[in-house]
Amino acid sequence: MFKNETLNVAPAACMPAGTNGTIFTHPRGRGGVVQAFVTTLLTWQDRLRQRQLLRELGDRELSDMGISRSEAEYEINKPFWAA
Repeated sequence: MFKNETLNVAPAACMPAGTNGTIFTHPRGRGGVVQAFVTTLLTWQDRLRQRQLLRELGDRELSDMGISRSEAEYEINKPFWAA
């Protein structure tokens, strides 16, 4: 590891006493997990909605946006969880 490089994980010495390192013992508790889950679901729903709207566009509208029909079809056919 380089001199100024930092880790993205907290070493065990930095964890409060009585924790076992799981996300459920984090000070934010289960609320942080629930919030992340809800955010993920809303993101997936938004992607699905946007792809459905893209499907409804005609060739002229796609052309105005600089998107070919094949590019639109590629995006439309992605699963909702794929960015």
